[in-house]
Amino acid sequence: MKKLILVIICASFMILATGCQSVFNTIPKDTVMVKKIIRENENIEAEYEGVLSQDAVKTLSLNAVNKYFDENLTTDEFQFELVVIDQNKFKVLLSEAENTPRVKSAKAPELKVNDQTEFSPYSGGLYYTTMTKLTDPDEVYDIVLNARDGDVIKAVRGGETIQNFARNTVEDDRLVKYHMNEVIPLATKFIQDKGSYLLSDLSLNEGMTRSGGVVELYYMSKDGDKLKYTVTVDLKRNEVVGFSKDVMALLSYFSRL
Repeated sequence: MKKLILVIICASFMILATGCQSVFNTIPKDTVMVKKIIRENENIEAEYEGVLSQDAVKTLSLNAVNKYFDENLTTDEFQFELVVIDQNKFKVLLSEAENTPRVKSAKAPELKVNDQTEFSPYSGGLYYTTMTKLTDPDEVYDIVLNARDGDVIKAVRGGETIQNFARNTVEDDRLVKYHMNEVIPLATKFIQDKGSYLLSDLSLNEGMTRSGGVVELYYMSKDGDKLKYTVTVDLKRNEVVGFSKDVMALLSYFSRL
């Protein structure tokens, strides 16, 4: 059980916790690992009917990589590692992240998680997929899908870029402010071309920006009440290297405070 919890936590914090990769390195190449959803209450068994198959998850994850990162890759080029976490366990992880004691920035809004509205679309749980290119182990992609309908709620190009994400210094903050006029257009174009929400329905909160060589921009609902979307930009590459939305955007936000 302790090993299962470790795997789930690593998968949930895949951007920051680079040590999670060591957990997966023990898996043989060309192997797919899946943790079956445990039905502790047989009365709700029907709720989990129809979750995506392993093959569907692999295909949708690959499609996400090709779509969001402008690639033309195939499934036989990757090692796939899959973990599925049910809705209740994800609620616990998000609640723990939300309530972790920390020194909060005065500019950071007090975001709250509403179980009914935030989690209702994810009754089947979430699939976490890590895709490692066989010919280049440093080329890694992390994809999170709604286990019921395959909606992509997070996609990140990993590697050294994301490993440096947690290192937020004064110099980094100054660099971000200096380059914000370049970063925002990149994020704006990404949302317009590939985003799940209309740009007109979102409002950028520059006060929530995180950095560390990689900048994460936070977009609120138009009324400023809910965090809806994040876009991650690599300053050195001058390109978007990831996004998250809805519950995954919240998890990303709470993990960065």
